[in-house]
Amino acid sequence: MADTGVTETVATSIDVVAAILQQELIEKAVLLGTITDYSSFVMAGANTVKIPRTGSFSVTNKAENTATTTANLTFATDSIELNIHGHIVAEIEDIAAEQSVLDIEAVYMERMATAMALYVDNQIAGAIVKGTNEIQLSGASNLVLTLSNITDARKQLNEADVPQEDRWLAIPAAQEEAMLNLDNFTSADKYGSRDALVNGEIGRVYGFRVVVTNQFASDSEFTAYHKSHVAFARQVSPKFERQRGALTKLADEVSLSLLFGVKQLDGGSRAIYADETAVA
Repeated sequence: MADTGVTETVATSIDVVAAILQQELIEKAVLLGTITDYSSFVMAGANTVKIPRTGSFSVTNKAENTATTTANLTFATDSIELNIHGHIVAEIEDIAAEQSVLDIEAVYMERMATAMALYVDNQIAGAIVKGTNEIQLSGASNLVLTLSNITDARKQLNEADVPQEDRWLAIPAAQEEAMLNLDNFTSADKYGSRDALVNGEIGRVYGFRVVVTNQFASDSEFTAYHKSHVAFARQVSPKFERQRGALTKLADEVSLSLLFGVKQLDGGSRAIYADETAVA
């Protein structure tokens, strides 16, 4: 009969921890669920991920007895550099672990995952708000978003042939009340959807799924964008590690790290950014 020991179970336990942390990251992040994840494109040993993009064809009417002209697609790539290495390192003293009714390491793991999710969202926010298309919020002071701002953003996305599906509207928490009071806004608890709600999603308006985030620098801004506006890719799953600290500390050291990259795609052409100073 074969015995099962630590050697056989340690790999499994590491995989379980990684799966738990990945799920925590997905559940606690807000903006991560609104963009495109290209992690499956990451190859072993790579430090970048190249995302191909193409132009489009135009259809013409062929006249009788007249030769038609050939058309070609143009190809380009956007590169995601895997150069963001977020990490947290902490110590758990023996006395704290032994005298607590809580599983201290599990609590640390959960809080680290939450902090990492916020860090990832912060990096994504920096890419989301950068765009080539901008509008100015209505009013002169204490600016809040209006239906006119949203329809203006929708109009510009439509004119740029940005797909109607998978459109998002990211707003700061300070704008949530104004959004909830808008006509034509449908609260998330009042509509059925084939898509699962992402963390922070509060509803829909004019074809946009609306999320609230605390990662924007200003309270008077928002971004309307397509899911393909920003790309995310991670090198490996979130890595949780533990080791015994120096003997003089009588503590275990634990860490969480994530190596990833974030990139705005196609020169920001699939988003409309709005604040108090942007101009059309």
